[in-house]
Amino acid sequence: MDRKYFTLKEIEGVIVHDIYLKKEVERRAPAFEFLADPKDAADFIGGELIPRPEIRCDWMIKKPLFPGSDVYFLYNRKDDELPASMQVLFAGAAIEDVCGEDLAVMAISVINHLIRHIRNQIRTRICPIFAIGCNALSGGQQ
Repeated sequence: MDRKYFTLKEIEGVIVHDIYLKKEVERRAPAFEFLADPKDAADFIGGELIPRPEIRCDWMIKKPLFPGSDVYFLYNRKDDELPASMQVLFAGAAIEDVCGEDLAVMAISVINHLIRHIRNQIRTRICPIFAIGCNALSGGQQ
């Protein structure tokens, strides 16, 4: 592996888990419009905010999963032309040793934890995104 960042499809060579991950990330991306402080969110998950990402995005958070295996969350805020979007990339010397299904599930779990942080930060405000029916977003209550 010569490149630094990889999609799940590039690591695994199959698309099943990549499609699942992209679908679940797309469902959750709008919630991040309510994130006031990406640095605080990175600290909350035990990760770090990348100060000047090499890849164009509004912010990028790195979260170590295992020794030699990291996940990166890249976020672009919505604008006049495009909706909010998030991309999940993986990196590290040992990233190919982790099962693709495990990488997808762990990435989604971290995103859910970030959304819990957003929810805790804006608890006093009404936030319509939390009505989409995901237990992680609604705090376990439907």
